[in-house]
Amino acid sequence: MSASSGGGGYGRGARILSVGIATTGLVTFAYFSLASYALSEVEYKRISLLWSVMFVIVSVIYRPIEQLLSRTIADRRARGMQSGSLRVPLLIQGAFATVFAAIALAARGTLQDGLFDGSAALYWILVVGVLAYAASYFARGFLAGHQRFALYGGLVFLEATSRVCFALAVIVGVADGQSTVALGMAAAPFVSLVVVPAFFWRRGDPPADLDAVKETEGGLTLRHGAGFAVAVFAVMLAEQTLINA
Repeated sequence: MSASSGGGGYGRGARILSVGIATTGLVTFAYFSLASYALSEVEYKRISLLWSVMFVIVSVIYRPIEQLLSRTIADRRARGMQSGSLRVPLLIQGAFATVFAAIALAARGTLQDGLFDGSAALYWILVVGVLAYAASYFARGFLAGHQRFALYGGLVFLEATSRVCFALAVIVGVADGQSTVALGMAAAPFVSLVVVPAFFWRRGDPPADLDAVKETEGGLTLRHGAGFAVAVFAVMLAEQTLINA
C-alpha cells in the first residue's frame, strides 16, 4: 500500500468516524425522545437515571482500557511491529469488570430499591449492560489502535441504533413497558460487536522491524499497564465528579 493510499484510507476512516459520532448523538437523542413519548413521567425518569448511572460507570472504568489498548497498539504499529499480546489489557479490563460486579451484587438492595424503586429488571439491566460494555470498549481501543476508524464509527453508530429500536418497538406496539425500553441499553453493546469480524477481513499490520522489537522487548507489562489505567481512571473519575457535582 502506498503512502498516499494509506493517508487517503486514514482520512476516509476519520471522516466516517466523525459522521458516526455525530449521528450517534442524534440517535441517542431520538432514543430518549421516543422513551419519553412511550412511557409515563415516572418511568421515563427511571430510564434517564439508569442511563446516567450506566454512562458514568462505563466511562470511568472502561475508558482507561480503551486508551491503554489504542495507545499500545498504535505505538507498536508505528515501530513496524505486530499489535502484540492483548493479555495485559484483558487482565486489567477483567479486573475492573469483576470489581464492579462484586460491588453491584453486594449493593443490590441499595441500588434496586434506592435508585430504581424496587425494579429488579432495571437493576439487572444495569449490571448486564455495564459488563457488556467491557467488550465494547475493548473493541473500540483495538480498532482505534489499528486506525480502523470507519469500523469504530460503525460500532458506536450500531450501538446507538440498536438501542433506539427497543424504544421504537414500544411506540409501534410490538412490546410495552419501561423494561423493554431499558433493555436496549444492555443489548446495544452486544449488537455493536458484529462489526469486529470485519477487521479480520483485511490484513493491515506491516512486518515486524527487528530493531524495534529489540527496543521494546517484553512488550506491555502488567505493572506499566495498570499504572496507566489507574491514572486515566483517576482522571475520568475526577471529570465525572466535576460534571455531575
